[in-house]
Amino acid sequence: MKKTSIERGIYFLPNLMTTAALFAGFYAVIAGMNGHYEAGAVAIFIAMIFDGLDGRIARMTNSTSAFGAEYDSLADMVSFGLAPALLLYSWGVHEFGKLGWLAAFVYTAGAALRLARFNVQASSLSKKYFQGLPSPAAAVLVAGWVWVIEHHALPWNVAAHLIGAGLLVAAGVLMVSNVRYFSGKEFNLKRKVPFVALLVVVLVLVVISLEPPLTLWGFFAVYAFSGPVITLRQLQLRRRLRAQARERIRKKRAQAAQETTAAESPNRTTRENRT
Repeated sequence: MKKTSIERGIYFLPNLMTTAALFAGFYAVIAGMNGHYEAGAVAIFIAMIFDGLDGRIARMTNSTSAFGAEYDSLADMVSFGLAPALLLYSWGVHEFGKLGWLAAFVYTAGAALRLARFNVQASSLSKKYFQGLPSPAAAVLVAGWVWVIEHHALPWNVAAHLIGAGLLVAAGVLMVSNVRYFSGKEFNLKRKVPFVALLVVVLVLVVISLEPPLTLWGFFAVYAFSGPVITLRQLQLRRRLRAQARERIRKKRAQAAQETTAAESPNRTTRENRT
Protein backbone atom coordinates (compact mmCIF):
# COMPACT_ATOMS: atom_id res chain seq x y z
CA MET A 1 0.00 0.00 0.00
CA LYS A 2 1.37 3.40 -1.02
CA LYS A 3 2.14 5.73 1.87
CA THR A 4 0.66 9.20 1.96
CA SER A 5 2.83 12.31 2.10
CA ILE A 6 1.91 12.81 5.79
CA GLU A 7 3.21 9.35 6.68
CA ARG A 8 6.49 10.09 4.89
CA GLY A 9 6.85 13.41 6.77
CA ILE A 10 6.33 17.12 6.24
CA TYR A 11 8.66 19.98 5.38
CA PHE A 12 9.81 21.59 8.60
CA LEU A 13 10.88 25.16 7.75
CA PRO A 14 7.84 26.49 5.81
CA ASN A 15 5.41 24.83 8.24
CA LEU A 16 7.37 26.35 11.13
CA MET A 17 6.70 29.80 9.64
CA THR A 18 3.00 28.92 9.29
CA THR A 19 2.90 27.79 12.93
CA ALA A 20 4.51 31.06 14.00
CA ALA A 21 1.84 32.99 12.06
CA LEU A 22 -0.88 30.89 13.71
CA PHE A 23 0.62 31.52 17.15
CA ALA A 24 0.72 35.28 16.55
CA GLY A 25 -2.91 35.28 15.42
CA PHE A 26 -4.01 33.25 18.44
CA TYR A 27 -2.07 35.59 20.72
CA ALA A 28 -3.88 38.56 19.15
CA VAL A 29 -7.20 37.00 20.20
CA ILE A 30 -5.99 36.44 23.77
CA ALA A 31 -4.53 39.95 23.97
CA GLY A 32 -7.81 41.46 22.81
CA MET A 33 -9.78 39.48 25.39
CA ASN A 34 -7.46 40.77 28.12
CA GLY A 35 -7.67 44.38 26.97
CA HIS A 36 -4.15 44.56 25.49
CA TYR A 37 -5.33 45.91 22.17
CA GLU A 38 -2.07 47.41 20.94
CA ALA A 39 -0.22 44.15 21.56
CA GLY A 40 -2.94 42.28 19.72
CA ALA A 41 -2.71 44.59 16.73
CA VAL A 42 1.09 44.23 16.60
CA ALA A 43 0.71 40.44 16.77
CA ILE A 44 -1.46 40.50 13.63
CA PHE A 45 1.26 42.45 11.81
CA ILE A 46 3.80 39.84 12.94
CA ALA A 47 1.49 37.07 11.71
CA MET A 48 1.42 38.76 8.29
CA ILE A 49 5.24 38.72 8.15
CA PHE A 50 5.44 35.01 8.96
CA ASP A 51 2.64 34.26 6.50
CA GLY A 52 4.60 35.98 3.75
CA LEU A 53 7.74 34.05 4.64
CA ASP A 54 6.25 30.54 4.61
CA GLY A 55 5.21 30.63 0.97
CA ARG A 56 8.45 32.22 -0.24
CA ILE A 57 10.58 29.80 1.75
CA ALA A 58 8.61 26.85 0.37
CA ARG A 59 9.08 28.05 -3.21
CA MET A 60 12.75 28.95 -2.79
CA THR A 61 13.60 25.60 -1.14
CA ASN A 62 11.29 23.60 -3.42
CA SER A 63 9.37 22.32 -0.40
CA THR A 64 5.78 23.10 -1.40
CA SER A 65 3.20 20.45 -0.50
CA ALA A 66 -0.55 19.93 -0.33
CA PHE A 67 -0.32 19.69 3.46
CA GLY A 68 1.48 23.03 3.65
CA ALA A 69 -1.13 24.71 1.46
CA GLU A 70 -4.03 23.40 3.59
CA TYR A 71 -2.25 24.23 6.86
CA ASP A 72 -1.49 27.74 5.62
CA SER A 73 -5.13 28.30 4.69
CA LEU A 74 -6.40 27.20 8.11
CA ALA A 75 -3.79 29.34 9.87
CA ASP A 76 -4.80 32.32 7.72
CA MET A 77 -8.42 31.89 8.78
CA VAL A 78 -7.42 32.17 12.44
CA SER A 79 -4.81 34.92 12.08
CA PHE A 80 -6.51 37.05 9.43
CA GLY A 81 -10.16 36.00 9.62
CA LEU A 82 -11.05 35.59 13.29
CA ALA A 83 -8.32 37.49 15.15
CA PRO A 84 -8.88 40.96 13.57
CA ALA A 85 -12.65 40.73 13.89
CA LEU A 86 -12.52 39.67 17.55
CA LEU A 87 -9.86 42.27 18.32
CA LEU A 88 -11.93 45.15 16.94
CA TYR A 89 -15.11 43.82 18.51
CA SER A 90 -13.46 43.66 21.95
CA TRP A 91 -11.82 47.05 21.40
CA GLY A 92 -14.94 49.08 20.78
CA VAL A 93 -17.19 47.80 17.99
CA HIS A 94 -19.21 45.92 20.62
CA GLU A 95 -20.68 49.28 21.66
CA PHE A 96 -22.92 49.17 18.58
CA GLY A 97 -24.65 46.04 19.85
CA LYS A 98 -26.02 43.74 17.17
CA LEU A 99 -24.67 45.95 14.39
CA GLY A 100 -21.21 45.64 15.94
CA TRP A 101 -21.02 41.86 15.92
CA LEU A 102 -22.67 41.75 12.50
CA ALA A 103 -19.89 44.00 11.16
CA ALA A 104 -17.33 41.62 12.69
CA PHE A 105 -19.14 38.66 11.14
CA VAL A 106 -19.17 40.29 7.69
CA TYR A 107 -15.40 40.57 7.91
CA THR A 108 -14.93 36.98 9.13
CA ALA A 109 -17.26 35.56 6.47
CA GLY A 110 -15.49 37.61 3.80
CA ALA A 111 -12.12 36.19 4.89
CA ALA A 112 -13.46 32.61 4.83
CA LEU A 113 -14.97 33.05 1.37
CA ARG A 114 -11.81 34.76 0.11
CA LEU A 115 -9.61 31.89 1.28
CA ALA A 116 -11.98 29.24 -0.10
CA ARG A 117 -12.12 30.95 -3.50
CA PHE A 118 -8.35 31.32 -3.59
CA ASN A 119 -7.85 27.61 -2.83
CA VAL A 120 -10.19 26.61 -5.65
CA GLN A 121 -8.80 29.06 -8.22
CA ALA A 122 -5.12 29.07 -7.17
CA SER A 123 -3.93 27.16 -10.24
CA SER A 124 -5.83 29.32 -12.74
CA LEU A 125 -5.35 32.83 -11.34
CA SER A 126 -2.86 35.33 -12.69
CA LYS A 127 0.36 35.59 -10.68
CA LYS A 128 0.51 39.33 -11.21
CA TYR A 129 -2.81 40.16 -9.54
CA PHE A 130 -4.91 38.98 -6.62
CA GLN A 131 -8.66 38.70 -7.08
CA GLY A 132 -10.06 40.58 -4.12
CA LEU A 133 -8.18 42.14 -1.21
CA PRO A 134 -5.77 39.55 0.29
CA SER A 135 -6.78 38.51 3.80
CA PRO A 136 -3.42 39.50 5.40
CA ALA A 137 -3.73 43.01 3.95
CA ALA A 138 -7.34 43.22 5.14
CA ALA A 139 -6.29 42.07 8.61
CA VAL A 140 -3.56 44.68 9.04
CA LEU A 141 -5.88 47.34 7.61
CA VAL A 142 -8.41 46.87 10.40
CA ALA A 143 -5.90 45.97 13.15
CA GLY A 144 -3.69 48.89 12.15
CA TRP A 145 -6.48 51.30 13.00
CA VAL A 146 -6.53 49.96 16.56
CA TRP A 147 -2.74 50.23 16.71
CA VAL A 148 -2.83 53.89 15.61
CA ILE A 149 -5.49 54.82 18.17
CA GLU A 150 -3.85 52.93 21.03
CA HIS A 151 -0.29 53.99 20.27
CA HIS A 152 -1.16 57.68 20.25
CA ALA A 153 -3.56 57.35 23.20
CA LEU A 154 -6.34 58.95 21.19
CA PRO A 155 -9.74 59.14 22.85
CA TRP A 156 -12.08 56.22 22.42
CA ASN A 157 -15.06 58.01 20.98
CA VAL A 158 -17.94 56.92 18.82
CA ALA A 159 -16.25 58.20 15.66
CA ALA A 160 -13.16 56.02 16.16
CA HIS A 161 -15.29 52.93 16.82
CA LEU A 162 -17.54 53.75 13.87
CA ILE A 163 -14.51 53.95 11.57
CA GLY A 164 -13.38 50.59 12.92
CA ALA A 165 -16.76 49.03 12.14
CA GLY A 166 -16.70 50.61 8.69
CA LEU A 167 -13.24 49.18 8.03
CA LEU A 168 -14.48 45.72 9.00
CA VAL A 169 -17.36 45.86 6.54
CA ALA A 170 -15.31 47.47 3.76
CA ALA A 171 -12.48 44.96 4.13
CA GLY A 172 -14.94 42.05 4.18
CA VAL A 173 -16.60 43.23 0.97
CA LEU A 174 -13.29 43.94 -0.78
CA MET A 175 -12.02 40.44 0.03
CA VAL A 176 -14.89 38.76 -1.84
CA SER A 177 -15.01 41.30 -4.67
CA ASN A 178 -13.49 40.93 -8.13
CA VAL A 179 -11.28 43.97 -7.56
CA ARG A 180 -7.70 43.31 -8.66
CA TYR A 181 -4.64 43.95 -6.48
CA PHE A 182 -0.95 43.69 -7.29
CA SER A 183 0.39 40.45 -5.84
CA GLY A 184 4.13 41.12 -5.92
CA LYS A 185 4.76 37.44 -6.71
CA GLU A 186 6.64 38.33 -9.88
CA PHE A 187 9.34 40.05 -7.83
CA ASN A 188 12.36 37.76 -7.94
CA LEU A 189 14.57 37.98 -4.85
CA LYS A 190 17.35 36.03 -6.60
CA ARG A 191 17.97 38.43 -9.46
CA LYS A 192 20.35 41.37 -9.30
CA VAL A 193 19.01 44.87 -8.66
CA PRO A 194 20.60 48.33 -8.98
CA PHE A 195 22.59 49.57 -6.00
CA VAL A 196 20.07 52.37 -5.47
CA ALA A 197 17.43 49.74 -4.60
CA LEU A 198 19.26 49.02 -1.35
CA LEU A 199 19.25 52.73 -0.50
CA VAL A 200 15.50 52.84 -1.12
CA VAL A 201 15.01 49.94 1.28
CA VAL A 202 17.05 51.76 3.93
CA LEU A 203 14.98 54.94 3.49
CA VAL A 204 11.74 52.95 3.77
CA LEU A 205 12.94 51.35 7.01
CA VAL A 206 13.87 54.77 8.38
CA VAL A 207 10.42 56.18 7.56
CA ILE A 208 8.69 53.20 9.14
CA SER A 209 10.82 53.43 12.29
CA LEU A 210 9.87 57.09 12.77
CA GLU A 211 6.16 56.30 13.10
CA PRO A 212 5.49 52.55 12.71
CA PRO A 213 1.72 52.45 13.41
CA LEU A 214 0.72 55.35 11.19
CA THR A 215 3.18 54.52 8.39
CA LEU A 216 2.24 50.85 8.14
CA TRP A 217 -1.49 51.48 8.46
CA GLY A 218 -1.28 54.26 5.87
CA PHE A 219 0.56 51.97 3.44
CA PHE A 220 -2.08 49.26 3.64
CA ALA A 221 -4.89 51.80 3.47
CA VAL A 222 -3.39 53.06 0.20
CA TYR A 223 -3.01 49.45 -0.98
CA ALA A 224 -6.67 48.71 -0.20
CA PHE A 225 -7.70 51.85 -2.11
CA SER A 226 -5.41 51.01 -5.04
CA GLY A 227 -7.45 47.95 -5.99
CA PRO A 228 -10.60 49.81 -7.08
CA VAL A 229 -8.44 52.38 -8.86
CA ILE A 230 -6.55 49.69 -10.81
CA THR A 231 -9.78 47.88 -11.66
CA LEU A 232 -11.51 51.05 -12.88
CA ARG A 233 -8.52 51.97 -15.04
CA GLN A 234 -8.45 48.49 -16.56
CA LEU A 235 -12.18 48.63 -17.26
CA GLN A 236 -11.76 52.02 -18.95
CA LEU A 237 -8.87 50.63 -21.02
CA ARG A 238 -10.94 47.62 -22.09
CA ARG A 239 -13.85 49.84 -23.07
CA ARG A 240 -11.51 52.08 -25.05
CA LEU A 241 -9.98 49.08 -26.83
CA ARG A 242 -13.43 47.66 -27.61
CA ALA A 243 -14.54 51.03 -28.95
CA GLN A 244 -11.40 51.24 -31.12
CA ALA A 245 -11.99 47.69 -32.38
CA ARG A 246 -15.61 48.52 -33.27
CA GLU A 247 -14.42 51.67 -35.05
CA ARG A 248 -11.87 49.69 -37.08
CA ILE A 249 -14.53 47.16 -38.06
CA ARG A 250 -16.91 49.96 -39.07
CA LYS A 251 -14.22 51.59 -41.21
CA LYS A 252 -13.35 48.28 -42.88
CA ARG A 253 -17.00 47.64 -43.69
CA ALA A 254 -17.39 51.15 -45.04
CA GLN A 255 -14.26 50.74 -47.15
CA ALA A 256 -15.45 47.36 -48.44
CA ALA A 257 -18.81 48.90 -49.34
CA GLN A 258 -17.08 51.72 -51.22
CA GLU A 259 -14.90 49.26 -53.11
CA THR A 260 -17.93 47.19 -54.03
CA THR A 261 -19.76 50.29 -55.21
CA ALA A 262 -16.74 51.41 -57.23
CA ALA A 263 -16.45 47.98 -58.85
CA GLU A 264 -20.13 47.93 -59.81
CA SER A 265 -20.14 51.47 -61.28
CA PRO A 266 -18.35 50.61 -64.60
CA ASN A 267 -20.61 47.63 -65.16
CA ARG A 268 -23.69 49.76 -64.56
CA THR A 269 -22.41 52.45 -66.95
CA THR A 270 -21.75 49.83 -69.67
CA ARG A 271 -25.23 48.42 -69.36
CA GLU A 272 -26.74 51.89 -69.55
CA ASN A 273 -24.73 52.70 -72.73
CA ARG A 274 -25.89 49.48 -74.39
CA THR A 275 -29.44 50.32 -73.55
